[in-house]
Amino acid sequence: MQVIRQDRLAEFIKRHAEKRTALQCWLDDAKNATWNCVDDILKDYKGAEVSGADNMTFVVGRGAVKVVAKVIFSKSMLRIDEVGLSV
Repeated sequence: MQVIRQDRLAEFIKRHAEKRTALQCWLDDAKNATWNCVDDILKDYKGAEVSGADNMTFVVGRGAVKVVAKVIFSKSMLRIDEVGLSV
């Protein structure tokens, strides 16, 4: 998948450097993924949730971080919209 708006990850990591490794692993997984539908994502990420039309919430780093992204399957693209600490 092509991942756009990676700057949102970088901004988050500046404030939460201890989450760098988990987010980098997630980013690498996303870039190497060949997701064609929501079910493909749910198979790879058991904690992922559908959060609207073509939006997914990924739970990263043992549940410490949530990444909300729009997935555009037809273009093999994932757009990061939000990164935040899980409550």
